[in-house]
Parts: sequence; structure tokens; C-alpha cells
Amino acid sequence: MAPIEVFFGAIVLIFALIGLVRGFLRELGVTTVLMFLLFFLSRFEPQLDKGMVKLMSTSSLPAVERDLWQCIVFVFAISAAAFVSYQGETLSFGGQPPRGAQAVILGLVTGLLNGYLIAGSIWFYMHKFGYPIAFMGFSAATLSGFAQGLIDYLPMSFLGQPVLLGQSLLLYLSGLLIMARVIR
Repeated sequence: MAPIEVFFGAIVLIFALIGLVRGFLRELGVTTVLMFLLFFLSRFEPQLDKGMVKLMSTSSLPAVERDLWQCIVFVFAISAAAFVSYQGETLSFGGQPPRGAQAVILGLVTGLLNGYLIAGSIWFYMHKFGYPIAFMGFSAATLSGFAQGLIDYLPMSFLGQPVLLGQSLLLYLSGLLIMARVIR
């Protein structure tokens, strides 16, 4: 079993290769969808948490199973948005695709960003709920010092913090991506 940071890095690298194959303009469409989803989750997460806790408190589920179901809901939302963003007709940016080395670099970078957004957000919610999904033996107790340090740089921890006027960086990045899409 590899440490979670190796697993996380492998997923990010796989998305980098996907970005290389799909191209920069298509990957920016996925980035836009993911940014808006993460903004929505960061903005409404407290209300979603309260609603799910209230809904589950009417059942006889133990707290551990409640954490499991809450984690599943957030992981499913991120996975579904990623699947829909990559599947079929996607939101892609217009314009002439870059050529040569520029195309390779931009495709890899946007693929890395999308991998970071997807894998990092799933890791964030697994950590938040105490790794309730028994997946490859990951748990808070088995995290290395490096992995514990990376948690502060996961998308929801890093980009979801209020920056300006009480809004998260995710809102501003999402807005910039939409403006770039419209201007193109």
C-alpha cells in the first residue's frame, strides 16, 4: 500500500496525461465546471452539512455511518461533476488551439490543475470526515508528516478561504474563467 500522497500524485499525473491528449481549450472547460462546483461547495457546505446531519439524525445511524454517508455525498458530487465534464459534449473554449511545445505545456498544466482539483477535493472530504471510506487503508493515523502538511494546500482548504470581501478565491477564479470564455 502506498501512502496517500503517492496515490494523490499518481491521480494528478494521470489527469496531466489526459490534459495533454484532450488539449488546453477542452481542459479549461472542465476547470471552469470544477471551479464553480468547488465554489458552490465551499459557500454552501455548512448548510449542506447541517441539512444532512438533521436528515440523518432522524435515523438510527451511528455517528461513524453518518460521517460515511456525508463523505459519500461530497465525493459523489465531485466525481459526478468530473465525469460529466469529461464525458460527451463538453464546455470548451473557442479559438485556435496552440501548437507545438506551447500546446504540450498548456495541456499538461491544465490537466495537472484539474487533477489537483478533483483528487485534492476528494482527499479533503475524506480527511474532513475521518477517512470513513475504507479505501486502501487510508486513515488519519497513517498520514505521514508530508501528507499532513499537504492538507493545508488541498483545493477546499487553500482556494476556499475568504480572500477579498469575504469571498473565496474560487469565486474570483471562476469569474475569470467565465470572462475568458465569453471574451474568446
